[in-house]
Formats: sequence, C-alpha cells, structure tokens
Amino acid sequence: MTTLILNIDRDNDFGEKAGIAGPLLGYQNCYDAALKLISIDPEDSDANALFGAVKHYNELKEKNLDVEVAMITGDIDVGEISDEKLGIQLDKVLSMGKFEDVVLVTDGAEDDYIVPLIISRIKIRYVKHVMVRHNQNIESIYYYIVKALKDKKLINKFIIPLGLIFLTYGIVSLGFIVYQAIATKTDIIDPSMGAVTIVAIVLGAYFVEKGFELQNVVLSLMRSVREYAQETRILFLSYVIAGMLVLVGIASSYVITRSTSKGGVDAVLVFLSLFTWWIYGAFFAREVGKVVEGYMNGSSDIFRILYGLMFSLSIAFIIYGMINYMRYILGFITFQYAIVSVFFLILGLVVAMLSSMVHRYFNEIISRKMNKGDDLIIADNK
Repeated sequence: MTTLILNIDRDNDFGEKAGIAGPLLGYQNCYDAALKLISIDPEDSDANALFGAVKHYNELKEKNLDVEVAMITGDIDVGEISDEKLGIQLDKVLSMGKFEDVVLVTDGAEDDYIVPLIISRIKIRYVKHVMVRHNQNIESIYYYIVKALKDKKLINKFIIPLGLIFLTYGIVSLGFIVYQAIATKTDIIDPSMGAVTIVAIVLGAYFVEKGFELQNVVLSLMRSVREYAQETRILFLSYVIAGMLVLVGIASSYVITRSTSKGGVDAVLVFLSLFTWWIYGAFFAREVGKVVEGYMNGSSDIFRILYGLMFSLSIAFIIYGMINYMRYILGFITFQYAIVSVFFLILGLVVAMLSSMVHRYFNEIISRKMNKGDDLIIADNK
C-alpha cells in the first residue's frame, strides 16, 4: 500500500496566480507547478509548501518507502466553497491509486481546518508544516486575526467590548485634552497623549464598526432614504420634518430647562418631560406622511396608523405625567403642579382605552367584511 504525501492550497494561489488547476498527482507535475508559482511570486508560501512536499517525497523514497505526492487546490473564497472543491479533488486523487494513509504537508494554520475532511476519507499518518524561516508565524497570526473578526460569537464576547473600551478611553481622553486646552488657554498638546488618543479612537471605531456592522447599517439607511426620495416625496418629506423636529426639540428643551429647572436631577427630568412632546411631534409628522401617502395610494392601513397616533399620544401623556410626578416626590415642584401631573396620567390611560376600543371596533368591521366576501365566494362556487 502507498502513502500519499498531500499538499493543500486552500485559497487556490496556484490557480489565481499561475493558472494551475488541481488536482496534481506525481513528482514531476508537482515540481513543475511549484517552480512556476515561485517564479511568478517568490514570496508565496504555497510554492514553498509544495517544494517541501516534493522534498519530503524524495526523503521517503531514499528510505525505500512506497510513496506518492499530490496537490489539491480550493478556491479564493475560503470556506464552504473552497472546502467542497478540496473534497472533490481529494476523492479524485484517492481514486487514482491504492493509498493506505496520508502525510499532510501544509504552509500554516489555515490548511489545518481541512484535516477533518481528510480524516473522513483516509487516515493521516502525520502533519508536516513548511514555513519560511523569517516569516514562520506571520501567516498563522494573520489568519487567526482575520478569522476572529468574522466569528460572531467571538465578536460579541471580545471585539465589541474591546472596541467600546478603546472608543470610550479615546473620547474621554480627547475631552480632557480639549478641557485642558480651554482651561490653560493654550493650544500646545502633549504629542504622546495626542497619539494615544488618536490610536484609541481609531481602534475603537474600527472594532465597533466590525462588531455592529455599521457599514451595512449606513448603506442600508442610505438605500432606504434614496428609495423613499424616489418613490414618494410626501413620505420622504415627513421623515425630514420628523428629523428636524427632533433637533429643534433638543435645542428648545435645553434652553427652557436652563431657565426653569433647579439644576441636577431636576434639570434632567424637566428636559425629558419637554422633549417627550417633541418626540411625539416627530412621530406624528412621520405618521401623517404615511396617512397622506396611504390615502393617495388607496391603502387600507390608514385606520391602523391613526390608532398608532392615538396610542402613542396616550404614552406621551403618561410619560409626561410620571416625570412631573417624580419631580413632586423629589420636592422640586408643589402639590398644585402635582395635581396636573395626575391629570395627565389619567388622561393618558383614558386615551389608551379609547384607542384600543376604536382599534377593536375597526378590526371587527374588517373581519365582518372579509367573512361576507368569503361567503359570497362559497355561494358562487355552489
């Protein structure tokens, strides 16, 4: 029985760079392929690995062992596609002779992921790694880093928290630098502190973007905005108005809070109570745009949108009342103002019940119409 010396090019450098398609079987075919690739790219580790397989073939031949050498190639899309191609080529190689076991010759950690695929077909005697001496661990480290950035579980456990730590440190450090410059009235910045701050912000932003896939979110948002602008100007305009109301609401609530609150916790509560109405205004503007658009298109979801407006109004009443009642409990306002807060709470509950009743009423009407339509269809069929 023959031992197969197997070399694996999982990312198909031989095919992409040298135009050599796997599988290759035999000393001369493998030697010629390695020679062609290394003449095109002398730094490619796959060529060195194949030369290592050929060299190991000669060493075992000198010991009078029955061996054969072969190479299989995957795909530039490393993963399911490349491993599927490797499996097909391995089956083809194994069908060309009677092989007892395999000596796996690879160029790094990436090819080790193919070991389970080989074991399912034939026994592996041992694994031999062929590395360029001055670059022995670079490929493995690089692959592990790239793989880590694609592993969702690892991203959620380590990459995102690490990114938030870097980003928080960078922002806090930048704030301290700005505060120090304003306090001392100087524009001189410590170079080491500035460099650490920039590196922390860049690393943090990169890890957070990778973790939350912010690029895809931004691209999706841009596509949605473009689609809204192309399909309907009314709905797009309502979104613009809603966004402007939020910005104006932040500024207006901040100005009023500074002039009416007692500072500290009271300032936060006053700001939230005022900003609640601006948020509802933005939501109202967006929903009105949907109503107008639905009316123009003959949509039947108008009543559902109106129900959403009424229910969200009740939530706004309840939040406003609760926040101001908290101000009374904390001693920031008198009992006279607290009565108004209780009134808003009760009003919110009443509006919520009314909106639920209206919603149920219209649902019953719609269901009756659908049942009548089904009865007419059954009668016609009879």
